[in-house]
Amino acid sequence: MANDPFAGLSDVRWSRMRHAYGAATEVPELLRGLADPDPAVRETALDGMYGAVHHQGDVYPCTLAAIPFLLRIAGAPHLPGRAEVVELLASIASAEDPAELSGPYKKANGAVTAAYPLWERLLDDPDPKLRKAVTGLLAACVDRARAVTTTLTGRLRNEDDPSVREAVVRTVGALARCESGAEDARDWLGRVLAMEVEPQVKLVALAELASLGDGPAVEVGDALDLLTTLYETGTPPVAPPAAFETPTLIGALRREREASDVGRRAPQAGEIVRTLSKGLGDRVDDRVRLLTALLRSPDGECRVDAMGPAHVLLANWRGDYAGLVSAVGDCVRDGRGRGRPGAVAMSRAAGVLEDLDELAAPAADALAEVLAATERRAASHTMLEDTELPWVIEWPGDQPTVSPALQAFSGTRDARALPMLAWALERERMPSDVAQLVGGFGPRAAPLLPLLRRRLRDLPTADPRDLRHESIAWALSRIGPGAAEALPDLLDQPVTTGLLAAFAAIGPEASACAPILRDAAASPDRAMAIPAAKALWLVTADVGAALAVADRYLGGDDKYALRPAVDILADLAPALTERDRAARARLTLLRRLVRRKDPHGWVPLAAARALYRLTGDPEVPLTVVPQVWELNRHTRTEAAELCAELGRAAAGTRPLLEAELSRVRRHNASDDGYGSAQIVDDEKLLRRCREALEAVG
Repeated sequence: MANDPFAGLSDVRWSRMRHAYGAATEVPELLRGLADPDPAVRETALDGMYGAVHHQGDVYPCTLAAIPFLLRIAGAPHLPGRAEVVELLASIASAEDPAELSGPYKKANGAVTAAYPLWERLLDDPDPKLRKAVTGLLAACVDRARAVTTTLTGRLRNEDDPSVREAVVRTVGALARCESGAEDARDWLGRVLAMEVEPQVKLVALAELASLGDGPAVEVGDALDLLTTLYETGTPPVAPPAAFETPTLIGALRREREASDVGRRAPQAGEIVRTLSKGLGDRVDDRVRLLTALLRSPDGECRVDAMGPAHVLLANWRGDYAGLVSAVGDCVRDGRGRGRPGAVAMSRAAGVLEDLDELAAPAADALAEVLAATERRAASHTMLEDTELPWVIEWPGDQPTVSPALQAFSGTRDARALPMLAWALERERMPSDVAQLVGGFGPRAAPLLPLLRRRLRDLPTADPRDLRHESIAWALSRIGPGAAEALPDLLDQPVTTGLLAAFAAIGPEASACAPILRDAAASPDRAMAIPAAKALWLVTADVGAALAVADRYLGGDDKYALRPAVDILADLAPALTERDRAARARLTLLRRLVRRKDPHGWVPLAAARALYRLTGDPEVPLTVVPQVWELNRHTRTEAAELCAELGRAAAGTRPLLEAELSRVRRHNASDDGYGSAQIVDDEKLLRRCREALEAVG
């Protein structure tokens, strides 16, 4: 019984615990499955642990209760699957980011790292995969960082497996970043760099040195020389292909990795490129130099491996990216006719450019050339890495979408994209996002008005989930007054926010829609009433009707209606000349809203803008702008717009604006994910800050 890793498993009251999807009753079965002789059973159990018991990195009571059994499995030499169990324990212990843990995450870290004698023993295990996993887990042991570092640095010379040596270097670097005294680790990494013979280990040491900073600058040229050697000599596969399949997410990711490794000479190089680029951190120019050189390499593997790090850099850091984006564009152009490797690079390059908007301009000629040379066609989502770039992507059970390449080209606002978008608009199965891309051209999309009108009339209307009519109305709103010829077709559409935006943009020429706007403004739905009120004023100049809607929501208890209602007052300010009791009451209310405790700052910012427009007094907004700027980074674009509106009166905000423009990271950068509008939104903030600086003098 003493050697049974599952002793006492049935004594735990699993049914009283919960995980991401309900009661934790299946945890015993999952734990037993992790040590099953059948690798397919182990993979299925591991998927269940990551998917429910440790869902997206969360730690539940059942996660904590599972740790003792996971430790026993890891320490049982006769059991299979131990390396994967150690990797799971490393994730539960937050080995990737063990600093400043609290609550259940701190408890989990303590429970895993308390088994330090076990981890020391397993560093001598004959299985290199297990030694590598244990070495990675030791990054969680920040409370004994110096002891771990001493142990690992002493073992490196006797470790004969390159992947384990890489892990040793990574963990030493990670622990050095978690403590103040990193000088010893920096010196040791320098010695590794000088003495190591394996290029991948030298590259990881280079990356860790770069990430520590404050020491001698890591030369990009040295890294490029090592990478050239690595791609020439090759690396072993990350793992041999498995001889089984499971219907799990982990299984799908494994198969995807196995497929991507087929035919590769250096399948481990991609992770090293990512590590090196990440290690350079805020050294944007060095990262650009590194990745641009890799993207221009004649080696197809090299170009593919640089795509992901290039995307991460573009999404999260600011910089001069003209050369890098041009190199990505060349990968689109050069991929044609080069078979499968070229197609992969071409497709991934289009994915990097997809969300850059006008930042993709240096790649516009390459995109235009390849798209023009491609047969106009739609392709299945499963064929995105085909040998030709499609214009439209088909999805099972859903509407098609514009392809990443055409979306990227459209984002540059290059007029050559308009005929391509027209082709997509005309397709019987019109892509769900094509009208939005057309709208991005603003008044320059006016030549497509006849086509937009026809699609507005002939698209089916039965499915309430089909938002293509709405997107066409939005595109017409971006065209502006020039879309007036579409009024007869718009008047036949159901009332939506997109329709109201189109009427508002057309302006006085849309007077025939006044009854529709009045009905919508009277709606109990604020999402309909408030934009209808704004449209009513822009179309009919009826200030009273718009004010009535604003007053209704300003005096109500719907907190989510406050900001848009205040925005009505700000928009109407030029037309408000009244000095009656109601006007004074609104000013009093706005002053109260400025002082409102708002965790996000949106309502005080909106109220400050409205007050300034109504009174001409800049004192209140000059107090509010610095407050919301620090409170919520997402308010900064609107705050900068307000500074520009205040002009020279906002001269005191110059340090704030200059500090923002000097930041290397994007204001909305995230280590946890990526939003498709992330780059566009940050570039807009930078433009607004420059405009504000010019205005404040």
